[in-house]
Amino acid sequence: MQREILYTFVVKVNPCDMNPFVLNSYSGPEFFCDREEETEMLLKNIENRSNTAIFSQRRMGKTALVKHVFHFLEKKKGIIPVYLDIYPTSNLKEFSDALSTAIYNVFPIHATIGRKFWEHLKLLRPVVTVNTLSGAPELSLDISSPEQIEKTIPQLFSFLTQQNSHVVIAIDEFQQILSYPEKRVEALLRTTIQGLNNVSFLFLGSDRTLMSEIFNSAKRPFYASSKYLILDQISAASYQLFIEKAFVRSGVMVDDGAIKKILDSTQRHTFYTQLLCHEIFSDNISHLKEETVIRTLYKIIKQYEPVFFQYRSLLTHSQWKVLKAVAAEEKVVKPYSQDFIKKYDLNSSSNVKRSLDALTEKSIVYHNMSIKEPFYEVEDKFLMRWLQNN
Repeated sequence: MQREILYTFVVKVNPCDMNPFVLNSYSGPEFFCDREEETEMLLKNIENRSNTAIFSQRRMGKTALVKHVFHFLEKKKGIIPVYLDIYPTSNLKEFSDALSTAIYNVFPIHATIGRKFWEHLKLLRPVVTVNTLSGAPELSLDISSPEQIEKTIPQLFSFLTQQNSHVVIAIDEFQQILSYPEKRVEALLRTTIQGLNNVSFLFLGSDRTLMSEIFNSAKRPFYASSKYLILDQISAASYQLFIEKAFVRSGVMVDDGAIKKILDSTQRHTFYTQLLCHEIFSDNISHLKEETVIRTLYKIIKQYEPVFFQYRSLLTHSQWKVLKAVAAEEKVVKPYSQDFIKKYDLNSSSNVKRSLDALTEKSIVYHNMSIKEPFYEVEDKFLMRWLQNN
């Protein structure tokens, strides 16, 4: 029989209290798991005016980590954190709009610096709109010619350097700049950034191949311009303790194997671990058992099943077979080996390569390029579990 962990001195909180397993946002250190070494490293780099490039798989917690670091920076005088996500942008004009919006949100117009920023932008005739989904203000600048745009970006950055503060700028999904149609984007940004005083940068990216191309190629402008942080899974011990404490604080009894089942099911991938725990907690349980985890995981997979079925119609027969094979293995170190090809009847190594390239490009399969042991895995852990059972 499994040993049960019960802290009888903890009173069950009101069900309307906040779910401790937060999704898609940052709600404070008490809802943030571990990343102590990474946080310390980033704070140290910022203090020493060093730029940092942060690489990780999608939904591994890069943005939450930066928001966590910003939480501590906001408590320090003379430091201004600025965050912008450029994933939705497709050219330099949209990059300029995203940057001006980020600055505007940090320095609203009712503040003294905000009024200065508005004066700074007047010649560009900014238009403020409200995002219909988030309700946040967004700026659009009246610029169109390449010459105007190339002048505007340095002007926006230079405004930040004119403040008597240390500015920290986090640019999320930085590899997006490689898709811009304009030439010499990297050179423009690198030249601009290099001339800034009192500004530190955090470059976040979820495409490790493209991020490595930007920062590790000696032929590229950003070569040797930043320190590196590769974000992997949170350790099993740290995640186990975090999840256990969160449930116990709410008076939930926890079986020994239940949390291990959670972490095994999601492979400690941050988003899927948080989502599974979030759904379990939402059911207002009094006792966390392995069967509770299995039941909730099945419920989530059934909710996403219509999406998973669409993959089958969007992929070729070969791609579907390779995807199922990767899901069955969970991690494929030697995808071109005869053992793997024969086991799943995948025809040939060239067929496997074409399929893996296509699946990786579609972000359905992730190529983990670990120096120790590169491997392929299914990006979506719930899709992986669904494939294993279908």
